[in-house]
Amino acid sequence: MGTRIQIRSAFNFGPFRRRRAAVALFILSFLVSSGVTDAAMNGHGSFVNSVDFAPDGRTALSASWDTSIALWDLTTGTEIRSFDGHDQSVNDVAFSPDGSIAASASWDGTVRLWRPNSGDLIDVMEGHKGAVYSVDFSPDGTRLVTASWDYTLKLWDLAKRRPTATFEGHTANVMAARFSPDGSRVLSAGYDRTIRLWNPASGAELAVLKGHNNSVNDVAFLPDGVHAVSASTDRTLRLWDLRSGKQLAKLDGHSEFVTCVAVSEDGKRALSGDGAGLLILWDLEL
Repeated sequence: MGTRIQIRSAFNFGPFRRRRAAVALFILSFLVSSGVTDAAMNGHGSFVNSVDFAPDGRTALSASWDTSIALWDLTTGTEIRSFDGHDQSVNDVAFSPDGSIAASASWDGTVRLWRPNSGDLIDVMEGHKGAVYSVDFSPDGTRLVTASWDYTLKLWDLAKRRPTATFEGHTANVMAARFSPDGSRVLSAGYDRTIRLWNPASGAELAVLKGHNNSVNDVAFLPDGVHAVSASTDRTLRLWDLRSGKQLAKLDGHSEFVTCVAVSEDGKRALSGDGAGLLILWDLEL
């Protein structure tokens, strides 16, 4: 499937790395290899589960098993502030598209909204009956989609700060949920070995993609919105055509469970990370 570049990560990410961790590690690895910077940021007391860049690229958020969230200055590598409130592991964190809000998802079953520039807690949103494992903003910043170990996804209205829809279909823990680039579709990845495509406007399940032999831990849309890449505990990635539901390619190369996947903005490359700390950069050929 084209060129494959392997990168060994020295960063202390936990065993269930999220999509944004892959994005950050790729950018940091590129900067280091280019001689631009070589910096480490220390502050959390346990595994880092998720990171996300601010839209302006000057700061980043990290979420940890130590129950905290931290905001970092990427120029100096220093911690600007921490966000405390969750009482269990913070599994995912994300900036809104305009950077004015951050959302976090936790084992404590809540989704929390924060002001990154002040650290103030905006609201605590409850609705799931289990750990919340993934959070993603819609492209217009008006909605959130969350994935939970209660086997469901929820769509949240940020103006009303409550769930407006629950998507049911997975038969085990839901590991990830992602909006499409135009916000008209949602993809979810589950412990039931499936990827599911949803219409967030109606809540309808549009397709169930099967092919992995173990839990699907992450999924990412390509920029065209009609193709996707999934990452699994079966040590493979799969490339999908969402219009037909067909698997286009199986990507082998990892020797450990694949925890996360990210796709470049031009859709030509994918980056995946595994439980041994190995990152593989793939050329995608459609």
